[in-house]
Amino acid sequence: MKKKYLAMLMTATIAMSTVLATVGCGADSSDAADPNASQESSTDEQSADNAGSKDDSEPVTLRFMWWGDDVRHQATLDVIEQYEKDHPNVTIEAEYGGYDGYFEKLTTQLSGGTAADIIQYNANTVSDLMAIGDVFVNLEDYKDVLDTSDFDQGFIENFSYYDGKMIALPTGINGGIWLTNTALLQEAGVDADSIKTWDDFIEAGKAVHQYNDECYLFNIDIETLGKELLGSIMAQITGNDLIDKDTMKLNFTKDDLQRAFNLIHEMYFHYLQDPAADSAPYALKLSTNPKWINHQLAIAYGATSNVFDGYYDFKDTAIALDMPEFEDAKESGILYVPPQMLAISSKCEHPEIAADFLNYNNETAINTLKTCRSIPPTSQGQKICEENGYADPVIVSAVNKASETGTIHQNLYTPAEMVEILQDAVEKIAYDQGDVESITADTMNLLEETLSRLQN
Repeated sequence: MKKKYLAMLMTATIAMSTVLATVGCGADSSDAADPNASQESSTDEQSADNAGSKDDSEPVTLRFMWWGDDVRHQATLDVIEQYEKDHPNVTIEAEYGGYDGYFEKLTTQLSGGTAADIIQYNANTVSDLMAIGDVFVNLEDYKDVLDTSDFDQGFIENFSYYDGKMIALPTGINGGIWLTNTALLQEAGVDADSIKTWDDFIEAGKAVHQYNDECYLFNIDIETLGKELLGSIMAQITGNDLIDKDTMKLNFTKDDLQRAFNLIHEMYFHYLQDPAADSAPYALKLSTNPKWINHQLAIAYGATSNVFDGYYDFKDTAIALDMPEFEDAKESGILYVPPQMLAISSKCEHPEIAADFLNYNNETAINTLKTCRSIPPTSQGQKICEENGYADPVIVSAVNKASETGTIHQNLYTPAEMVEILQDAVEKIAYDQGDVESITADTMNLLEETLSRLQN
């Protein structure tokens, strides 16, 4: 999934406008529509021509639903205010909060027909959302309003299309990051450049904990480990997605899964990370772990879009470490997807106005949003962020690495039920609630039963 323009990326985060996209990397070619194919009706063309007109005095109210932190919330609210000032007849009601419970709320609203007009979602939830029905408009119907020419077209094709429809735009470009405090590694006698394989990673973890039994190599929570990193580990082992989305069959064997589970067990057994009970309060908020704040954790794993200003304070000794690999790895396993996607609900009464808002990517908006949704997906956004130094060089380094070597298979079509089963298994390993072989066998049975039911 190399994206040539990403090699030049300097930074930042999405220009909300064209609100772009997501995180993950490789939608099936069978789902990618011809970006040149027009699916507009004459009615759509007429409404699109009138979209966003400042002369239009008809009052329009839109609801916009997203998740994020306080920085993203405020930046997005500021851009909404700017758009409303430029379009006095339009009111955009903001519905925002944290990510916890967001997916469940969204699916409930989509199922009941009460969802917001403009919706932010994770790229890897697209199968579950589209299983509800025809919940998003085809953005190609509003191409006279929505200009995507400044996007990398390969990125659009990989993430914006589902079953031939352009259902969403990426909000930015996102990579997996192994944010590393080299100072702690050096104190423990570990050279960061020597960590190439998972065996190297395990040995480095042993050295850090032996150096100081209050220090650990790895800062990661069980949810991220089970729902995100496990898929990357499996991609290294199998060179494939977790499931075949067309047949709904597993793309891995029991031995493949046990190999991944054995690695996770070693991480806990050799004290590479905090005991599960100690790290649990900091799930999905790793930067608040006191050990991280006190420089007692050397490496934090996550998505670049989640590394905000103040996430870490060791700027002079920070690097983006390469993801460790198995010696026989079939792929890199590196995350390379949009941080989020933005779509318009099929129930929206003013989709042409909503599309115009997605296209609101002027210089003021870009300078307001900066990097609150990761590296912008447009060349204009990247240029502005580069010129103004908005992006953390370590984040830029991680995204550039991901653009060059990101794994082909990003598990975008794995059903949520299957992800939960895998995450539950990882939690059992973390809390030492059974041997790895038994946990693997039970997990395989649950996965096969679930996929069989979903097929029917």
